[in-house]
Amino acid sequence: MPLRILCLLLLAMPAYATSAYLSAAPDIPLAPGLVETRNVVFDKPQGRIVRIDASHAADDAQTILAFYRAALPNLGWAVIDRKNDVAVFRRGDEILRVTMTASRVVFDIAPARR
Repeated sequence: MPLRILCLLLLAMPAYATSAYLSAAPDIPLAPGLVETRNVVFDKPQGRIVRIDASHAADDAQTILAFYRAALPNLGWAVIDRKNDVAVFRRGDEILRVTMTASRVVFDIAPARR
């Protein structure tokens, strides 16, 4: 029985493994099933302002949000707010908001207010 569970876990791992990152935010992984469609970047003395849009299949929304809720804390992002379709994270002096819509994900990075 333990060997069977180990095999199932090993087969499930590639679904969460990722080597792709957002082009305008190379420190944030691109979840499986997402295709980056557009980005806007502003560099300011106070920090970067980034908006990235990515499209996804409508049935993947909760899986994608769960991916970011699990992956980003491992990259130093602390969860500061969670709602059904929005997750907000903080790392250092930056805030990251991940917003899910019917067919896309919007990533907004901005300096944290002081």
